[in-house]
Amino acid sequence: MAPSILFVHDAFPGQFGALGRWLAGEGWDVAFATAAAAPPGAGGFRILRYAPHRAPQPGTHPCAQPMDRAAINGQAFVRAALAARRDGYRPDIVVAHSGRGAGMFARDVFPEAAFVAYCEWWYRHPGVDVAYLAALDGRAPRAGPETAVEAAMHERARNAPIAIDLAAADAAICPTGFQAAQFPKVFRHDLSILHDGVDADAFAPEPGAAGDTLDGLVAPEARVVTYATRGMEPHRGFPQFMAALPAILAADPRAVAVIAGDNRVAYGGDALRRVDWKARALAEHDLDPARVRFTGKLPRADYLRLLRRSDAHVYLTVPFVLSWSMIEAMSAGCALVLSDTAPVREFADAEAATLVDLARPATIAEGVLATLADPAGGARRRRRARETVLAGLTERRHLPLKRALFDSLRA
Repeated sequence: MAPSILFVHDAFPGQFGALGRWLAGEGWDVAFATAAAAPPGAGGFRILRYAPHRAPQPGTHPCAQPMDRAAINGQAFVRAALAARRDGYRPDIVVAHSGRGAGMFARDVFPEAAFVAYCEWWYRHPGVDVAYLAALDGRAPRAGPETAVEAAMHERARNAPIAIDLAAADAAICPTGFQAAQFPKVFRHDLSILHDGVDADAFAPEPGAAGDTLDGLVAPEARVVTYATRGMEPHRGFPQFMAALPAILAADPRAVAVIAGDNRVAYGGDALRRVDWKARALAEHDLDPARVRFTGKLPRADYLRLLRRSDAHVYLTVPFVLSWSMIEAMSAGCALVLSDTAPVREFADAEAATLVDLARPATIAEGVLATLADPAGGARRRRRARETVLAGLTERRHLPLKRALFDSLRA
């Protein structure tokens, strides 16, 4: 009988799409559980659809709200999983994205299955990302001791669903060493650091892309400065990138900035989410709309074309979860300008990219302009970035490593 595996993620397929498709190609019976109403690309897979029956109660204690939300989500998964079990479904392995609670009770429904927790972040106070953002804004914590303790209580409480997953897990996966280092020592030694990997065959350089107009978006002779993001937000250095653009555009009349992504905030608290960072940046900086182009979220093929056309690709992040997009840009052979922060340095050094100080937009501008002015140096760094991916960050390498872990659990 073929080995069977169930991936659990609120947003199908999350980090598990490539892995699920590859395992299916290897003969595994692959299923997904998700809260997505109409999961795209689900054809051919068993889908266990779950939906919380109610929202968390507004009167719940603030420290208990993350657990309340996670428990409701976990209960929704249990109902869908029990229905599948009554129909005879018995996975050998359940892999759940930890934090939102969907897989929190998977062990109770499928006690015979091995349980794997996929862990991205452990919340601390102050969080390394939050402290970094505060320093960028020139703000030092001024809270009194009672307020500080209350904030720490709220952050610690956010970890409860993750801790429950880890306590039940037969194995745990964390994609980077930087992320694993955020976890307490009691859990850290249980984390297998396994990156998701990128499709280096697809995300590969295209020598003929230099004059691509991107369907008329840029001129053939333009020097294209690219920035790709899930959300235009402080965690990904969007305000600093926008602040660097006036100097870049003034110094190089052929420079054009192309920004891909949604005008949204994916990370951070309510105070960050209430701000329209795109509108604020456009109000603060005098930018020629003909030279600063926003594409919105791009389909994969268009996103790849953008990376291949790029003359200088900027990726910025505070110390936080590293975006897939940085590794994809490395794989595509981009001339990279990167924030000199810990998650970036884990995978890219000065031989593979120009590293800049996120706190100083002037250094971002200098890094971009130096990259545009030095094609030979950029070519060397492009090759080094691509070689780094090929040496250890490809799906071809990491998918078998995850399968080996799953095989060991089945054994």
